[in-house]
Amino acid sequence: MAKAKGKGRRTKASKPSKSGAKKTVKSGRIAAPKVVKTGRGPGAAEIGASLVSMFNAGKLEAIEKKWWSPAIESIEGVGVAMSWKGEQAVRAKGAEWMASHRIHGASAEGPYVGATGFAVKLRMDVEDTKTGQRTMMEEVGVYTVMNGKIVREEFMYGG
Repeated sequence: MAKAKGKGRRTKASKPSKSGAKKTVKSGRIAAPKVVKTGRGPGAAEIGASLVSMFNAGKLEAIEKKWWSPAIESIEGVGVAMSWKGEQAVRAKGAEWMASHRIHGASAEGPYVGATGFAVKLRMDVEDTKTGQRTMMEEVGVYTVMNGKIVREEFMYGG
């Protein structure tokens, strides 16, 4: 170990890694970036394109069957700020919402693909079946992919 100049402290010296890049501790150097992977199976671009196509065709249940992980987590945005974990809980959340709403039209735009997932802009013409009030909803769904499945979805609402 090398002695730090003028401080009387010892720090770990640089060691080359398997890739040849130097790893340092407390030296002020920035570590080299690492490759981000989503595991096996279809990646974010393929799943995102399929989700948008299926959503625009009105095949919401087919999206769930094809792309959801059994351990999916669904997070609702501001005003709700709650999370549901597991396929059964997320399906129950959706069924409860559908029981009190009627969708008159919907469209998805995207996907906007990242390293670990994708985002989709969603628009829906929705009627509250209790009040009869219709609303144009806009939200962004952010989806995380692992091993060819969606493991997390988070919905963010427009202001």
